Amino acid sequence: MRIAIVTQPYYPQNGGVSENVHYTARELRGLGHEVDIITSRFRTERQSQNGVRRIGHNILLPHLGAFANVNAGFRLGREMERIYGSADYDVVHVQEPLSPTLPLVAIERAPENAVVVGTFHASSPQAVGYRLARPFLQRHSQRLDGRIAVSQAARRFIARYFDEEYRIIPNGVDPGRFHPGVDPLQDYGSDRPTILFVGRFYPRKGLPILLSALPRIASRIPRLRVLVVGGGPLGPWFRFLARSAPCEIRFLGELDAGEIPRAYRTADVFAAPSTGQESFGIVHLEAMASGVPIVASDIEGYREILDSGREAILFPNRDPVALADAVIRVLTDPLLSRSMALAGREKALRFSWATVARELETYFFDLLDRKQRIRLAS
Repeated sequence: MRIAIVTQPYYPQNGGVSENVHYTARELRGLGHEVDIITSRFRTERQSQNGVRRIGHNILLPHLGAFANVNAGFRLGREMERIYGSADYDVVHVQEPLSPTLPLVAIERAPENAVVVGTFHASSPQAVGYRLARPFLQRHSQRLDGRIAVSQAARRFIARYFDEEYRIIPNGVDPGRFHPGVDPLQDYGSDRPTILFVGRFYPRKGLPILLSALPRIASRIPRLRVLVVGGGPLGPWFRFLARSAPCEIRFLGELDAGEIPRAYRTADVFAAPSTGQESFGIVHLEAMASGVPIVASDIEGYREILDSGREAILFPNRDPVALADAVIRVLTDPLLSRSMALAGREKALRFSWATVARELETYFFDLLDRKQRIRLAS
């Protein structure tokens, strides 16, 4: 198959969609398929990449407690047609297909003979944009030959506005990259109890909740250290809040691909205090594959992948006291910590990107076969 994956967010911007696109493209290529990634230009990109075709320019707009990527450009349609015309794509796989602007353009200009598939990643209690724009978006939704949701939470969210059939194909992890044998970060590999946070600096990621929990944790855990990996527009505000913390906090920025697995192996517990609008959580798979116990908010998207009391402890959403008590429990109970680490690694192995890519491949072939049969019948 010749496959085009269309996505607004992509490297150099880190995030769940970027990870999904990168690894599924890599694995599909490994299965013998030709894959192009069509995405935005970013101001921080340093060099072109083979198999990545960039059009327009990315801007960030506030959306669902975070910031949404939107592609800006006056000639997106023409540029998309030029790319489609340069390759005879069998499948056009669009990430968040009903979001402006690049996904909608990709669907509008998709070759008639290609199978068009959309993957939905988001989850939220509601989406005013979907509700108001539903009449306009309905024709784009109907152009999709197949629909994927990364979780039941994502499926329930999109199905409230576009009641169609969705195939659940989850996110994944690279268990060879994230594993318990990785060396910890240089200068941080000590016996100090360490909490790790990994995420974009958006309101819904909940870093202030973790900061609020630190006085209670530090009162029970001597020499506590917190490592924060990530970046984003609220970085200066979060650093200001952290100045009053009763323990050491290190903001490590957005680490490169080789350093992120080492950050997990530096941690004794991974904290994920997101407040909502999370459909899955790739960071949980990364922590589990690395053999790190998890303390996470008890929210819908996280409950689908985390079993509380097994590889994670789920605490009531937005409750810093409960978060603190869960972290203290993990850090003071070596047997519990060890059992959570082993259970997490075992579960993560079931979510390898290789497995995800094979599910995608099977689905694409099924859709191509169905489209061919419909064409012959007509």
